[in-house]
Amino acid sequence: MEIIYRTASINDYHGVNAVLKESLELHAHALPSLFTTDHVVVSFEQYQAILYYNSTDILVAEHKGRIIGASVVELKYSPPVDDQSFMYTAYIQYFGVRKEWHNYGIGKKLFHRTKEWGRKKGASELQLTVWAFNQKAKSFYENLGLTSLSHLLSTKL
Repeated sequence: MEIIYRTASINDYHGVNAVLKESLELHAHALPSLFTTDHVVVSFEQYQAILYYNSTDILVAEHKGRIIGASVVELKYSPPVDDQSFMYTAYIQYFGVRKEWHNYGIGKKLFHRTKEWGRKKGASELQLTVWAFNQKAKSFYENLGLTSLSHLLSTKL
């Protein structure tokens, strides 16, 4: 099984959105007040902007010409603490692997490629958000060495 890991191109738009849509559907089912499936995850204009700017990228996993995993990562400026110089954080906006490709190590390899992207861009750490309902994702990232930094709490108004 040959999986190619690379930076996405403009031609990968539909494949990337197909991967991200699976994740969106999971989130919309669990949190319908926050997520809906009646639109694409990333519009074509947003996709073009991500590919254009040096501070964002889409990394993909591809099998036989089909996109089966995607990581949308952004370099964010972190203000200095005390006498430290400024820092950057690589932040994963979206991350997903097609359901039929789970448990083949593709997500793990794509995650490591994302970490490498962050290192090359000068980031000092990698961050992402995992929704509280998504225990499978939380376990996945914890197994990769990530730890919880905060808990966002919410209430209806």
